[in-house]
Amino acid sequence: MIRDTLDIYNRNLVNIIIVSCILVIPVTIFLLLAGQYMYELNIEQPYIPIFFFVILNFTVLFPPFFFITWHDLNDQSYQWSAMFKAFINNFGYIFIFTLIFYILSVYGSFLLLIPTFIGLSMILLMPLFIQKESVRDSLRSAWKVVKEENIFILNDLLIIVSLNVFVWSGALYIVQGFENNLFFYIILRSLINALLFPFIYIYLTIKYQQD
Repeated sequence: MIRDTLDIYNRNLVNIIIVSCILVIPVTIFLLLAGQYMYELNIEQPYIPIFFFVILNFTVLFPPFFFITWHDLNDQSYQWSAMFKAFINNFGYIFIFTLIFYILSVYGSFLLLIPTFIGLSMILLMPLFIQKESVRDSLRSAWKVVKEENIFILNDLLIIVSLNVFVWSGALYIVQGFENNLFFYIILRSLINALLFPFIYIYLTIKYQQD
């Protein structure tokens, strides 16, 4: 699985770099600034919208890399401009469902964490089924994977979170001796996302896209 992920990553490296520079970095910067703005508003429980922006940062950037991986797996050529169309065409769809399942995850945390797991799993999987003919088909396909692969999904959620924490902590350790400001850390986070997110997207597509 990891080897297949690396092979697809390497074969499409140029297009991945293009998408990362034009989409991943700017979107990450924007959403991190939005999270910082929410924090400065001094609202109650500011971390709820802040974590939403963090998760949204992950989900809305999924479609272009799903597009790349899907075409590579099926030996289909594509134009790089189509990757950006995948982002634009699916932004609203993913935003709405990320919001819905995020709310389920937040309020489900009071119910033995089961709704939280289901919500996070659906957030993770929904971008994999954006090519379905209807929203109902997308939900059904994602739910089918949740039922059949729930233990593996939990493992992947833990791995993704741990990997992000590990890489971020390592980066902070490297730069701790420098005099840095908020914008520097936002740029650093965006560069890490540009490096890490494509690998995760490709891995998830290979593992869970079954059709």
